[in-house]
Amino acid sequence: MAQLRAQWWYLLVLVLLWPAASHARQDPAVPAEQPQAETLPTTNGETAKKVSESAAPDSALTDGFALLDDLPTKNQIPFFENRFRIDSEVDTITLLMFRRPGSASVVLVRPDGSKLHFNTAEENKVRWHDAANYDLIEIDNPMPGPWQAIGRILPESRVMVLTDIKLDVDPLPDNLMVGETVKVTARILNGGAAINAREFSEVLMLEVIFISTNNADYDNFGRGIIQVATFRDDGRGFDERARDGVFTGEFKLDFVAGQWTPKYMVRTALYTRELEQDPLILKPAPITPQVELAATDTEPHQVVFKLTEQGVVADSLLIQGRIRYPDGNIDPFALNAQDNPDATLQVLNKGFGSYILETAVFGNWQNGREFMLTMPELSFVVNQQTFAAPELEQLPEQLLAERAAEQSEPIPEFPWGLVIGINLFILIAGSLAIWLIMSGKKPAALLFWRKSSASTTGAAKPAKAAGNSTKKATLPTKAQKNNDLDDILDLSLPDD
Repeated sequence: MAQLRAQWWYLLVLVLLWPAASHARQDPAVPAEQPQAETLPTTNGETAKKVSESAAPDSALTDGFALLDDLPTKNQIPFFENRFRIDSEVDTITLLMFRRPGSASVVLVRPDGSKLHFNTAEENKVRWHDAANYDLIEIDNPMPGPWQAIGRILPESRVMVLTDIKLDVDPLPDNLMVGETVKVTARILNGGAAINAREFSEVLMLEVIFISTNNADYDNFGRGIIQVATFRDDGRGFDERARDGVFTGEFKLDFVAGQWTPKYMVRTALYTRELEQDPLILKPAPITPQVELAATDTEPHQVVFKLTEQGVVADSLLIQGRIRYPDGNIDPFALNAQDNPDATLQVLNKGFGSYILETAVFGNWQNGREFMLTMPELSFVVNQQTFAAPELEQLPEQLLAERAAEQSEPIPEFPWGLVIGINLFILIAGSLAIWLIMSGKKPAALLFWRKSSASTTGAAKPAKAAGNSTKKATLPTKAQKNNDLDDILDLSLPDD
């Protein structure tokens, strides 16, 4: 009986909530040619027009971002991996959660673990608009601590806060150019007054980044995020006073031209604030230098600065810098549009080598805004001059006659016989030398015609040997006598 009663209560609640849900969700049967307009609540009590979600997802995403203009503040809280933290100073929080088309509305998990659904928003005093592609949620006096959003959420989602603690940054000027130096002033306000940051142990730091809008019509398509500058509230550099909650500094726009979104971030141990300004167009440098090399060694080189931006007042241009010559000397230069309307710089010709120009440009836009930008370093190389040899028709007659005589002389034939003879001699001499070394014979062995005379002298030698044999026969007797005498006279005792 209890289960049956619970089912009846469930059906009763469903019947009561169905008209509100059907009114909040738009009828998908509405044709795209006639978008149904509906009103969306905002934090300041006004209403904002919203095109029907039956349109394409891209248009719904664009219309969702258009709601940011109606919000009272663009101060944000970092939204990372569907998580964000709310500090105790936040009075009102507005969540713009973009999700995949056709997916269910998000579910918010509060720091105490309780959940907020679209169906329970009214009883929790939460203003919740559930569209086909996003959820617009407004919560007064949110619970401090870590929050979590559950759902198929897209990274374009935002968490805006209405609080007494705000990050306020002066807007950047229009018509910014590559190489321009821009001054920025940011403040941390509490109830409209600057925060005395001396109560914090660490020095506050402001980060400035530029985010590419990924517009294919501009050169910065796909460039992502660029870290532009970091400022500290420490009273150094361009900062006026230390720890007064006011950041003052300058940064240089030395990256590619295109459409960028400036974003500022301040992080402390107690809170974190982010401020995102409207996208701006960063234009290329308004001046293009062109180099004209000298034709001779005595003439100077020329660098012509041509104005390419029509919005810049030509008479207000002042170009100054310095030139580094190939010999190492450095000379400053300055061009005034009034004295030099052609904006032509004469560069001394100091021979071949590299010439380097460092240039800064000062001027005014037609709306009166002054600018100062640094041009990219310009360098050009002068090669060593070479002169072509005179043509044959321009030589004197004597030289022409000598050249004609040289061309008429017969060319001597190559001495083939001498070359062959020398090669044969080298071959034979080398072979004989190798034979003598390998056989171990003397060079006299090569005199083969002397062997016959040597054989005749060999026959006469035995006859002489026979004649001397008689003399040698008497020699043993003398030797024997000497031996007998030696036996008698040797009176020495043996060593033994």
